[in-house]
Amino acid sequence: MKIPQPGNIEAPHVLEFCSTVVPGQHPILVPHEPLANKPLLECLTIIPEHVAHHGGKQLTGWAIWEGAHIIEAEFHAVWQDAEGRIVDLSPRPPQMTLASILFLEDPSREYTGRQIDNIRKPLVDSFNVKRLIKLMQRRFEILNEGDLADQYEVQLSPAAEREYRELEKEVMKLQLRLSKF
Repeated sequence: MKIPQPGNIEAPHVLEFCSTVVPGQHPILVPHEPLANKPLLECLTIIPEHVAHHGGKQLTGWAIWEGAHIIEAEFHAVWQDAEGRIVDLSPRPPQMTLASILFLEDPSREYTGRQIDNIRKPLVDSFNVKRLIKLMQRRFEILNEGDLADQYEVQLSPAAEREYRELEKEVMKLQLRLSKF
């Protein structure tokens, strides 16, 4: 499966997608300079801690990722230093070697301790791609239903666990199928 990459800041479909996510806001390229010895993908804990120790401020918004068949916005936080330089400090998995990310600031969004689902849009007119997006939305719903929304480490009920396992199997099959075209 292809690893999602930052969206192309000059591509019309990326700019159109960004305008639907945060109308009137333009994406920027932000250098990726991950901090050592920090947990992967934990921007919403890393950035406030970094601000407390180094000053500057947290900017919240969306990292824009483009895969082979889907473009998506992932809720994200970056650091702005006292001079105004904006940097992505969050470590990512080793297979995601990035020089920069495409970041879309969203001043109207605030992190309140609950997960925020990605915003996804198909790049091709395909039943399988649309199905994959629906499954990803359902996965988020399962992991954030009721009291689960306030838990960091989620403990699913047996019924939810079964549904989640079946959903993950279908996601993997679809991703494999989609990687072939």
